Amino acid sequence: ALAKVIQRACIDLPGRLIIPAFSVGRTQALLYTLNKLYTERGFKPIKVFSDSPLAYASTKIYQKNVRQLNKAAQEFYEENDGLFDFENLQYIQSEKASKAISNYTEPCIIISASGMVSGGRVEQHIAANINNVYCTILLVGFASEGTLGWKLMNGQKTLRIKDVELPVLATVEKIDVFSGHGDQNDLLNFVSKHNPARVKNVFLVHGEEESMVVFKELLESKGYANVEMPEKGQSYEL
Repeated sequence: ALAKVIQRACIDLPGRLIIPAFSVGRTQALLYTLNKLYTERGFKPIKVFSDSPLAYASTKIYQKNVRQLNKAAQEFYEENDGLFDFENLQYIQSEKASKAISNYTEPCIIISASGMVSGGRVEQHIAANINNVYCTILLVGFASEGTLGWKLMNGQKTLRIKDVELPVLATVEKIDVFSGHGDQNDLLNFVSKHNPARVKNVFLVHGEEESMVVFKELLESKGYANVEMPEKGQSYEL
């Protein structure tokens, strides 16, 4: 899925691909996947900027703790002597360097926080490129309602960034493969490990209300009798 977006955004066009991503976890997943694309599939090496000091610090922690990662990552590390370091990857530290890459003249990929485009350096990158028809913005995770990421995801035609209203001329794409949340089947599988007759309550406390209502009804159809969606201030005696 990521390879197809890169092909469209950086090779066929060619242009600039901006990926808002959380500094811990999501950025490392993207860098690891890009490394695999370049190493295992011979993908054309395109300049990649990881623009988040926190992401850089977090990536070093991942590199020091490879044995805590899954088997596939460990095997990749053994074969390639690294998880994230590949040709054309550059970590950006200073604010000055960050501003400079917003207008990098060659096709490139910019990975920057925050993932919901609610603050962080990625806001500057999007502000500088939102009216650039040669730019693609790729959303790879959940964005809360009202954030710039949510507005992009829902096809808003203009964005107000730092009190300036900007037309959305860049291409906006979304993929779900990097989501850190289990989907409905994952959650149902987790709950189904427990006998409905012995489960006294199930509490749904995190998610979009519409999705939670659907999941509540699904659990009830599976025999889970007391499925609650607590509201702020409610309390329960367990």
